[in-house]
Amino acid sequence: MMFSALAACAESGYTNHAGFVVSGMPVRLDRREVTLSNETEVVTLPLSIFPESEQRRIAADFGQPRIPVAVKRAIDGAEKAMARSRKRAEKGLCTKEESDDFCAKSASALKSYLDKQVESGTITPTERKALGR
Repeated sequence: MMFSALAACAESGYTNHAGFVVSGMPVRLDRREVTLSNETEVVTLPLSIFPESEQRRIAADFGQPRIPVAVKRAIDGAEKAMARSRKRAEKGLCTKEESDDFCAKSASALKSYLDKQVESGTITPTERKALGR
């Protein structure tokens, strides 16, 4: 029983610059502060007390991942290409099957790209999860 309680706390703990862990889930986030809530308290802290990697994890856990511009562009580009393909199929410029095939290949390529971004450390697994891809 104690192990599961520790594991639950570990998932929502953020380490500050001093090496101390603050546990709680982000319930409010702005450019300067984060409000964390756990079973016993709610506390508002300046984001500056956390390293950049923890700030990114906090933002992702809050549902507002801070994705690098290059990764955002890749996602936007893939989404626009798939939308164009669907529109072409609607207008009869290609078959629905051709469009579906293109969209499936594009989605697969985007997934592979995002996997590589996680492996390289460009984005964190938490950010990837927040993207829902």
